[in-house]
Formats: sequence, structure tokens, C-alpha cells
Amino acid sequence: MRGRTLSFQSAFSALFLALAISGCSNSTTSPGFGTISLKMTDAPGVYQEVNLAIIQVSAHLAGTEAVAGADSDSTSGWHVLRAEPINVDLLTLRNGVFTTLALARVPAGHYTQIRLKLGAGSNIVVDGVTYPLTVPSGLQSGYKLVGSFDVPANGVLNLALDFDAARSIVLTGSGKYLLKPTVRVLPVSTSGSITGHVLPNNVSTAVYAIQAADTIGSALTSGGDFTVSVLPAGTYSLAFHPATAYRDTTLAGVTVTSGATTNVGTVQLTPQ
Repeated sequence: MRGRTLSFQSAFSALFLALAISGCSNSTTSPGFGTISLKMTDAPGVYQEVNLAIIQVSAHLAGTEAVAGADSDSTSGWHVLRAEPINVDLLTLRNGVFTTLALARVPAGHYTQIRLKLGAGSNIVVDGVTYPLTVPSGLQSGYKLVGSFDVPANGVLNLALDFDAARSIVLTGSGKYLLKPTVRVLPVSTSGSITGHVLPNNVSTAVYAIQAADTIGSALTSGGDFTVSVLPAGTYSLAFHPATAYRDTTLAGVTVTSGATTNVGTVQLTPQ
């Protein structure tokens, strides 16, 4: 760690555990500390369930790469946000639904990564059959999600993770399901969302938020309603792809503002 020793970090880790909001302390004014609130949502996938067994969530404080390297399994620079295991079905986190992964006190400063460690028991349900979800070898140190965000002293950083199940799961030729996460990490204050309603509301419709040739986020309608979350500010085209009997539709020039939700109102699909 640049400018700090491992023993210094260990002392802070012990202090963090004592001050963690998920623990027994109610302190909100400890000098040099702030709070990370970490929530997760999911883009749709063609599965019935995607169950992740998460055993630890950590954040990496910048300035420690010189000692251990941010991509190593060293504890240097990593501050544990959650040590209690949690099982999450990603497909329950659609259309603006979030779950809280962690709420913890950490040293204030600039953070560059979130790390999710997975345990045994992650699985996927396809056509009523449950299959193990395999973590490729070499990733036992956890999935590292790169971002750039600052925890203010005596303040709160609200972070959102958008887990794209459709892009994150790979079916091999031997019939195994591999997990290779595609996740966007953005502070809530710098991201926005798009919401609306599609008619007919009984037609399952995939909705994609697109910039240039890139799909940035997606959603699947539920009762006609949709929300595409965790979008960087900017202008998007919304592409609507009904499952059947209706034509694809595109709505251009949809503006997303940081910290706000853009409502596009009702989108009427046209029969084929």
C-alpha cells in the first residue's frame, strides 16, 4: 500500500468492523470514514432463475496497487462491505427492483473496484431443470467490477450494480453453464433510468436502451411496464422487440439525466 503499511490497514479493518452499519455501532460522525450503500438490479435473461451464492462483498481503496496489485487476491486495500452470505435470484431484480448487497462504514477516499466472492451453490433454472452455475478456474479470488467512485467523509455513497444475466451466462458445448459477469457499476447520483408502459400490456416485450451501436441497458415488460436502470446520462434510442405478433418499434432521442427517471409514457405496438 502506497504510504501505508499492512499493519496500518489491518488496524483500520478492525476499526471498520466495529463501526460497520450492519453491525452494532450507530456512529455516523467518525472522522475519516464514510458509508457505502451498495444495491444490485438485473437486466432480463431467458431463464427462470439465476441464483448467486455471494459470500463476501468488498471495495478496493485506490493507492494500494504498488504493494499487491488490485487484481491479486491480497487483502491489501480491500475493505469488506459484507461478510455474511446472501443468496440472490437475479431474475427477481427486474424493472427497477433492487436488493441491498451491503451497507457499511469504510475509510473515506477514492475507490476503484467492487469484488464479489461466490461460494458453492450458485445455480440456474432452465425449463424447470436446475443446473450448477460454474465459476471458471482462476476466479476464486472473486469477480472484480471496475468503477471510479468517491466515499465522502461523514457522507454516503449510493452505488448501483446492474447485472446483465443474458450476457453473463455462457452455455458450453458440453452443456455446462458458466458465469462470466457483465456488470455496470455507477454511483446513483451520476446515473438515471427510463420507464414507460407498452400496449398491448399482455405481450412480453424486450426493451433496449441503445447509444450508437451499443446496447447499454435492457428490460423486459411486466404487465406492460418497464424500467431500464443504471444508465449513464445521455441520449438513447429505445428499441422494443415484442415476443410475437407485433412489429419492432424504436423510440429515438430519449434523454437520461443524472439522478432522475425519464418517463416516455405509453408506447403502442403495431400488429404485423
